[in-house]
Amino acid sequence: MKKSRLTHILVEGAPDLLEKLALQVEQKYQVTLVREPERSLVMNKARDSVSGNPFYMGEILITECTVSVESVESVELVGSVYGFGAIMGEEPERAYQLAVVDCAYNAKLPETLEWETLLIAEELQIDDKKRLEHSRLMMSKVNFDTMGDQNVKS
Repeated sequence: MKKSRLTHILVEGAPDLLEKLALQVEQKYQVTLVREPERSLVMNKARDSVSGNPFYMGEILITECTVSVESVESVELVGSVYGFGAIMGEEPERAYQLAVVDCAYNAKLPETLEWETLLIAEELQIDDKKRLEHSRLMMSKVNFDTMGDQNVKS
């Protein structure tokens, strides 16, 4: 699974799924904080719809964290593998959990193979939620052609 897809599912999905996955790693491996969760500002890049030129709309507050993982069962390190988590807003716990899951994927831990079905199921729920939201939004859409016909008849 690509990192962008994984991150999208973990950020947009239910927070308890992210917590569950991070807990699985914490129970079996020694998680070391390389960089504690801290707030940062990043520039929000956008593209002008007319000229197509990029510009910066402003700053976004994020929380970011970096961790590394080593095995508890053996002294052997999983490797110099790091995980990075960043999330919009001030959410240090979720940034940490994202970093732990990212590290598990970077280290290719065996637990990640079992997560695939959970993540795909969560992605389907996210898609269903977005479709429902879109259909509700479309019900409130104003049809200006119909309104114009109404004014002509009166």
